[in-house]
Amino acid sequence: MAGGKETPRQKMIGMMYLVLTALLALNVSKQIIAAFVTLNDKLDASAEIIHHKSEGIYHGFDAKRAALQATKGDMKLLERWQGKAEELKSETAAIIGYILSECNEMIKVSEGKDWVEEKDEAGNITKLKPLMEISGMDNYDIPTNLFVGGNPKQPNQRGKDLVTKVHEYRDKICTIMGTYEQGKNKWEFVAPSDPSSLDAALAKCNPEDTAKIRQFYSQMTIPDELPTHEAGAHTMMPWQSVTFDHAPIVAAAAMFTSMKLDIKNAESMASEFMLSKVDAPVFNFNKIEPLAFARTGYINQGDSLELSVMIAAYDSTENPKIKFGVDADTVPENWKEVTGKIGLNGSSPGAHKVKGQIGVKEKGEISWKDWSFTYNVGQPMGVVAQPEMRILYWGYDNVVEGTASGYDPSQITLSGSGCRLSAKGGGKGQYIAKVDRGTRKASISVSAEGSNLGSFEFECRPMPNAEVTFGGAKMGGSLPYANAKATGNVRVAFDESVPLKGVTFTVLRGEVSVSGLAGTGGISAGGQLDGKAKGMINQAKGKLVTIIVDYKGPDGISKKGGLSFTVK
Repeated sequence: MAGGKETPRQKMIGMMYLVLTALLALNVSKQIIAAFVTLNDKLDASAEIIHHKSEGIYHGFDAKRAALQATKGDMKLLERWQGKAEELKSETAAIIGYILSECNEMIKVSEGKDWVEEKDEAGNITKLKPLMEISGMDNYDIPTNLFVGGNPKQPNQRGKDLVTKVHEYRDKICTIMGTYEQGKNKWEFVAPSDPSSLDAALAKCNPEDTAKIRQFYSQMTIPDELPTHEAGAHTMMPWQSVTFDHAPIVAAAAMFTSMKLDIKNAESMASEFMLSKVDAPVFNFNKIEPLAFARTGYINQGDSLELSVMIAAYDSTENPKIKFGVDADTVPENWKEVTGKIGLNGSSPGAHKVKGQIGVKEKGEISWKDWSFTYNVGQPMGVVAQPEMRILYWGYDNVVEGTASGYDPSQITLSGSGCRLSAKGGGKGQYIAKVDRGTRKASISVSAEGSNLGSFEFECRPMPNAEVTFGGAKMGGSLPYANAKATGNVRVAFDESVPLKGVTFTVLRGEVSVSGLAGTGGISAGGQLDGKAKGMINQAKGKLVTIIVDYKGPDGISKKGGLSFTVK
């Protein structure tokens, strides 16, 4: 959309305008019409990828909230910027809903029915049906009549409203970003009546913010005119005319989708800006696991127990320092200091109390946090433990472990319903549990010396989605040109946050597209780039690369994954 220094994606959109203008002078073939359908699908896939990235940024406020609550930090600052982020999210959904509603109205004139596939809770349109199903996809009168009118040099009001609505969104978000109080300073952004006055408006903003506000403003500014070529002459025409005048419906729809992608990219940048304004302690962690705990692990028949279930995040590469004491030694002067795990003695029956502190790194410094734990030594009972989680994944070698207090592990056996069990070996009571695709529930029973010590239910699920990478590049990142040229295959695997180990995925097929380059390259089974794809990567310096693949994991389910990155 914007003026100023263009990103590779913006250059791609600009090229689309020029290509569309040239095509209007030709007898547009069905193949070219179909190409716009493909282009629209790729732009929509990229917008969906950016949407998921933005959702992760919004969740970042909740993570910072937890850190500030743990350290009693400045919650007012977080409330201010999270509120701004929620407003950004709401305004973005509204403008995208408006743009897609205009596209829907255009298609509705041709097809005689709504083309809406999904809406959000507020009623905003979030997705339209596939363009390939449009019967009148080569109709160019409808886009022209709706958004240009009879005089290309003076577009109608509906076409002007498209620009006005986007610019209103731009001004509102820039105001949200730039207007706030900080100590004794009051920063303010007042949207200029013309982009040429942007510097004067930015002069009243926090100097630390002006670059990001300028970037957002630039990305969301639609030019009044664009170059076109008529009868060999280089002329300038209104944006609406270059975009919609005599454009086939599918080409106009692709331009609406490109506007959606522009807005999603700008939203991602603005949400990152807002999240960066909240200074919260940095806790190092690389693993997340569910954790269930209670004040005691033993109750009498007829009693009740309050169980807390939450997520535990920790750094598996660090062994924290721990101070603790048991029973009579819970007074601080009697504490012992260890690193890592604590061994508790179970020789004395009854209730026992453990109390101490754990050293947690906050911004590189160790902070001591209080903790306590109560446990009971009682009569034999059976349990089923799954170290990773109380879930069995389809097609995965789920490790389950049966234990029973008072019995040697070699005496314990497990039996399953809804799953297949096989001994893992090592004499530790561990088994491999396999569940078939489609299974929803399974149960595992523990037995020792002929006695059934309990049965336990598990939820069965398909495997989580995997991550697509190329030469070390991840979604929204960048990759040095030399690395891009040297990489010949796409990799699909779980990222480090997924605790499942030893899982391999198979790439079935895929394609590669590069902004500014025509066509797509192929990705064969196994993830190898074909010759055309490699050639496009060799020309991708300074451009946006989009990779879409179909892959399958051990659960047998075919899934689609994507990756967009910039080649430096």
